[in-house]
Amino acid sequence: MNRRHLGQAFAATLLAPLLQSSWAAGAKTYSGPIRVLVGFPPGGATDVVARAIIDKLGKAMNGQVFIVDNKPGAGGQIAAQLLKAAPADGSTIMLSIDHTQVIIPLTVAAAGYNPVSDFTALAGVASYYNALAVSSSTGIKSMAELGTWVKANPTKANYGVPAPGSVPQFIGHIVGKTFGVTMNSVPYKGGAPMVQDLLAGQVPIGIASMTELIEHHRAGKVRILATSGQQRNQTAPEIPTFKELGFVGIDKNPWLAFFGPKGMSTEFVDQFDVAVKSVLAQHDVQERLAKMGNEVTPARGREVQQWVVDANLHWGQVIRDAGFKPQ
Repeated sequence: MNRRHLGQAFAATLLAPLLQSSWAAGAKTYSGPIRVLVGFPPGGATDVVARAIIDKLGKAMNGQVFIVDNKPGAGGQIAAQLLKAAPADGSTIMLSIDHTQVIIPLTVAAAGYNPVSDFTALAGVASYYNALAVSSSTGIKSMAELGTWVKANPTKANYGVPAPGSVPQFIGHIVGKTFGVTMNSVPYKGGAPMVQDLLAGQVPIGIASMTELIEHHRAGKVRILATSGQQRNQTAPEIPTFKELGFVGIDKNPWLAFFGPKGMSTEFVDQFDVAVKSVLAQHDVQERLAKMGNEVTPARGREVQQWVVDANLHWGQVIRDAGFKPQ
């Protein structure tokens, strides 16, 4: 066990007594199973992260039972609406990506919820990377080569995205604007069908989470040319970031965090935060999330609330610059 792993184990040891004493204090007002809403299908990236965490979270909370409740549809909008309507007694929480908390309220005219006023931010979990990849059939090996290709083939400069009005769509807008070419987005109903078309060469370019693309990149079936983020992903250090290649406005990484309904007690929020941190400090959890291209990013509820505000300001400006109108 190296120094980093020892530090993680030590942190988990320190957190355990605090968690046990606070949870045993009886501040929780609800005693049944806790429902964890996930706005995407079973087996998807968000679902896998949720299950990796709650498998451990139940033990960290003295045997508390957690049940994943998948409510897929509309990029997590359905699950978010259910969370808004749930009681604030700790019986229902949600693991959400930033798309649900930030992009939907910016791009959907009647989202049905306000992420700032309708939810309680509970705990940050992880950040992940968006990535631009090309089909192996294009022969393109770098962003510079892609720029040359789209200028020579403007009518073919189409890029697949997991959903209309998503961050990948706006990343494509920034890339095209930087190249001086209008690139056309091709929206799909999820990342999986988009990646399948990318693999088949039906669409030359695809932008999605690195999680959905990395294994195909490693197999040589697609080539990831750049990722979001301030620095390169540690699991794929050979891939440059958009930032280092001179693309402005794609350095923000998406994230996952737990939210609850508005008005949850401070006691529950504090207890849950301690529990999540104890789970995220475990080496096997970190390895599992890293394999998917995630970086563990523990954060308190007030920090997560700031994530929402900051992302809203950033992507709100990008969306306005793109001329996208809420639909």
